[in-house]
Amino acid sequence: MAERICEVCGATNDPAARFCRVCDSYLGWDSGGATLDGEPLTGTVPTVVDSVATEQSLETDAAPPAAAPADAEAQHDIGAEASDAAATPAQPEASAHHAPAEAPVVALETTDALVAPDAPATVVLRLTNPSAIVDGYRIEPVAGPAWLAFTHDDTHLMPGQEALVPLTLALRDDVLVFAQRVSLTVRVASLADPALTADAVLQLTVPPLGPSAALEVRPSLIRLEDAGAGEFTVRLDNRAANFPQTVRLTATDVEEVVRFAFAPSVVSVPPGQVVEVVVAFSAPAPAPGQELTRQVTVEAGNDAGRAAAPLTIVQRTAPEPVDAPVRVRIEPSTLVLDRGNIGEFDVVIDHRGSHKPITLAIAGRDPAHVIGFAFSSTRLVVEPDTIGRVRGRLSAPQPPRGETARHPFTVVASDDVQDVEAAGTVELSSPPDPILTANITVDPPAQLVVNERQTAFAVAVDNRRGVDPLGVRLEGVSEDGAARLTFTPPELVVPPGTVGSARVVVDAPQPEPRQTAVRKLHVSATDGVQRIETVATFTQARADRRPIASRVLVIVGGMLVIIGALAEWFAGFPPFLPSAGLIGDVVRFGVGPGDIGLTEPATRVLLLLFAALMLLGMIGRSGRLTRAAAILVVLLTVGWLIFLAVVAVVPPLGIGLFLVWIGAVLGFAGGVLARPRTP
Repeated sequence: MAERICEVCGATNDPAARFCRVCDSYLGWDSGGATLDGEPLTGTVPTVVDSVATEQSLETDAAPPAAAPADAEAQHDIGAEASDAAATPAQPEASAHHAPAEAPVVALETTDALVAPDAPATVVLRLTNPSAIVDGYRIEPVAGPAWLAFTHDDTHLMPGQEALVPLTLALRDDVLVFAQRVSLTVRVASLADPALTADAVLQLTVPPLGPSAALEVRPSLIRLEDAGAGEFTVRLDNRAANFPQTVRLTATDVEEVVRFAFAPSVVSVPPGQVVEVVVAFSAPAPAPGQELTRQVTVEAGNDAGRAAAPLTIVQRTAPEPVDAPVRVRIEPSTLVLDRGNIGEFDVVIDHRGSHKPITLAIAGRDPAHVIGFAFSSTRLVVEPDTIGRVRGRLSAPQPPRGETARHPFTVVASDDVQDVEAAGTVELSSPPDPILTANITVDPPAQLVVNERQTAFAVAVDNRRGVDPLGVRLEGVSEDGAARLTFTPPELVVPPGTVGSARVVVDAPQPEPRQTAVRKLHVSATDGVQRIETVATFTQARADRRPIASRVLVIVGGMLVIIGALAEWFAGFPPFLPSAGLIGDVVRFGVGPGDIGLTEPATRVLLLLFAALMLLGMIGRSGRLTRAAAILVVLLTVGWLIFLAVVAVVPPLGIGLFLVWIGAVLGFAGGVLARPRTP
C-alpha cells in the first residue's frame, strides 16, 4: 500500500496512519477514503464559495468554556468547604503551620479519549491528597483548544484520601471541530498552595464524522444555440463533515461524444466548506435545423464512495442559410491619370451573406487591348461573410501632349463555374508644355523714381501648375526703346510645383527738369518656342534744382553785400572815417572836405539799400530786381572809387569792397537762375 501524504504539511506517513506524525492532522481512518483504485489522491482546493464556523475561525487564545467544577453550586460548595476548613477550631493554628500542603498525586485511568459532537468523553482521574490537611484542587487543561468544554466533579479530599474524579470533555456546539488528535495536558493545582501541581497527559481524539460531500450541478439544464461548447459548475458541499474529502470528478454521456475539461479534476474539499469547480465541455453540433438532447452524468468519488448528479444538454442549430452571390466592384471605378500612364485600384470582392469559402481567379480585360493589367494575387480564397481585396495595377499608352484619352476596362472574378465582372474606366491626360501652364509676374508692377536713371524689379516665373521642369530665358524691352533691361540670372530652370525668381535692372536716361517720363516695359520668358509676357511701368520724374540754387545764391550774396558794406573799405582805416591823407589831398586840390568826406557813409547806406532790394527780389519769379540790385551795387562802388581816384589818392583797398563785389556777383547769378526756363 502506498504511503500517505499529509495534505496540510506534506509529511510522509505510514499507509495505515490515521493522523499525521508531524502536525497530527487527520489523514482518514478508512483505508479507501483518500484513494481511488488503491492509489492516493492529491487534490487542489478550488474556489471556496461558502463555509460554516470551524475551530480555525475562532481565536486560539480564547479561554476554555469550562475549566472548573461542573456547576456554580459545586464551585460555591468548594469555596465554602475551603473556608470552613480554614476556620475550623479543631485544627490548631500551630498544627497548620507544622502540616503544610503537599503536591497531589494524579493518574489517569486511560490516556486516550474519543470526543464526538453528541458524545462527550469521560476520563477518570485518580486523585490522592498526600498532605496532612484537607485540601481542594483546581483541575484545568493547560493551553487547551478553544473548542473544548472541560468540567469535573468535586475535588476536596481529606488528608491521605484518594478519590476517582470524573473529567468530562465535550465539543462546543457553535463550531465545527476538525477531525484531529490533540495531546492534552491536565494540570491539578492545590487550592491551599497553587504552586503545588501535578500533570497528566491525555491523548484527545476527534473522530471524522459526517456524510460524503454532496454533489450538485449548476445549471442542470444547458441550452446551446448554434454552439458546440459551454461550461457548467460542479458544487461540492462538505459543510456537514469535519474532515476533508478528496474526490475525482468525472462526467459521461450515453453517446460518449461529449468532451469534458475539469479545472481541476481532483478536488479536495476542506471540512465545513463548499467549493465550486468550473467544467468546460464540447459536443458535436447537430445537423443544420436539428435539435439534440444529451444526458450527462457527473460523478464525484473515491474508493470510499461515489455521488452522481444529472445534467441535460440541449443543442439546437439554425437551418443552413442560402448563400448570397459574390459581388465584385472596382475602387475607384474611374481612374484619372494626369501624371504618367500607370494607375492603381482595388478589386473588392464582397462575400458577405455567404457561409462557404470561395476560390476566385482574378483577371482584367479591355475592348481595345491596349491596357496591361497586374494583380497582387491572381487567385484568391475568400472566407464566408467577409470582404476580400486584391490590389490591381494597369498601364495604358500616353496620349499626345495636351490631350485626353479614355479607355473602358473590366475585372473578372471567376470560380470556374460563374464569372462576375466589374466595370471601370481609366482617363489619361498628357500635360501641356510647362510654359503653357506657367505665369510670369513683375513685382512691383509699377515704380516711380525721382532724379534717378535706374531701378530694379523682381521677376517671378510660376510653375506650380506644371508637371515638368520649365527652362526659360528672360527678355525685356520698353515701348519707347530708351530703356535697357538687365536680368540676373538671365535664364531660369523652375522645377514643377515651385516658383523661380530673378532680378531685372532698368536703366533709362532722365527726362528734362520738371518733366516726367512714363516707360512701359514688356518682360517675357521664352523656352525657345513659346513665350509668356507681362507688363510693368517705369515712371521717371526730374525735379528743377534752379530755384533752390537761386535762393541760396541770392541769400549768400545779399549777406556778403551787407557784411561788406559794414566792413572797412581801405586798409588801415575803420569804416565811416576818412583818412588824414585823403583830407590833405582834398585841401591841396581845392576840393571841399565836406563834399568828399560825406560820400563814403552815403555810399555805404546805398549799398545796404541795394542789398535789401537784392534779397527782396526773391519774391518775384523772374529775378529781375535781384539782378538789377546786384548791378547797381557794382556800379555804385566802382563809380565811387573812380570818383576818389579822380579827386584824390585812393589808399589800398580793404576786405569790405571785395565782399561787396563777391556778394553782388552771387546775387546776380541767383537772379539769373531765378529766370523761368524757356520751353
